[in-house]
Amino acid sequence: MQNFSQTIAKITPDLKKIDEIILEFSIGKSPLIKEIANHLVSSGGKRIRPAILILSSQLCGSKADSGYNNLGAAVELIHTATLLHDDVVDNSMIRRGKKTSNAIWDNKASILVGDYLFSIAFQLMVRSNDLRILDLLAKASSIMADGEVMQLENSTDLAISEEKYLEIIFGKTAVLFSAAAEVGALFNQRSEVEIKALREFGKNLGIIFQIVDDMLDYSAQEDVLGKDLGNDFFEGKVTLPIILTYQNADAADRQIIADLFAKNLMATEKNPQDFAQILALIEKNQGLIASKNKALFYRDLAIKSLEIFSDNNSCNLEAKQDLLTILDYSLARIF
Repeated sequence: MQNFSQTIAKITPDLKKIDEIILEFSIGKSPLIKEIANHLVSSGGKRIRPAILILSSQLCGSKADSGYNNLGAAVELIHTATLLHDDVVDNSMIRRGKKTSNAIWDNKASILVGDYLFSIAFQLMVRSNDLRILDLLAKASSIMADGEVMQLENSTDLAISEEKYLEIIFGKTAVLFSAAAEVGALFNQRSEVEIKALREFGKNLGIIFQIVDDMLDYSAQEDVLGKDLGNDFFEGKVTLPIILTYQNADAADRQIIADLFAKNLMATEKNPQDFAQILALIEKNQGLIASKNKALFYRDLAIKSLEIFSDNNSCNLEAKQDLLTILDYSLARIF
């Protein structure tokens, strides 16, 4: 069975073309736009979202580089623009192991260039000449913004429900995964059943991706994570490992968790001892194990959604396996 690197290698020409499109369109009258765009492209990243769009398109009948790359670039630009804004909101200094744009330039430049990249994404979306695709990606963009606002409103609430957490991560992360996968079916004018199947696959993959990201903040090495370990805790963000830890904890442990989060919200410097204490409580109350089980639940849903794609409906089964490889990779980052 092939691994993630082999899967990405097969679509590297398309991914390079997407980078070229991004750089070609990210040129305004201000040279700062080009500088920041070049920084973002050169900073790496796996290009998971455009990869999903490419492979979903190929699953549904597209040949390599058959016009979907503009849409892949649009999806990546939407994602990149939100990262620029997120880094300002979170005051993040490191992403993917490199300085963030707001750390190199400043918050104002990052926000304005993020806005510019959003506008470029919509220009590329219009080129599809498909109102359903344009409507899908436009709605996904608004849902993402709504998800970010919901996260801001609920981020420090230790009593937040698992259902609310899932609603938030669908908005901030999974909806763009879902849209990227659905585009592949829309682009090839496939049946409504297949459109729904890819929509659900992308949604469940996106949920897994965010759950694993949230787990990594409490379990990874910094060189693997690509940013400072424990950022969510030090910023007071309540994510799934904390939600499930808090649910499983007794009254005494809940009080300790609440006190530690309250203390860090007021602190001007990070306290490694507080983080170590939170890690111990997560382990004691099986917060990461419970989070892993949730991710595995959504993996099973994602696999099931692709079952309808077979030789019987003229599908590219190699692309189907490639999508499942990306699903495996999303889980393997933590397991």
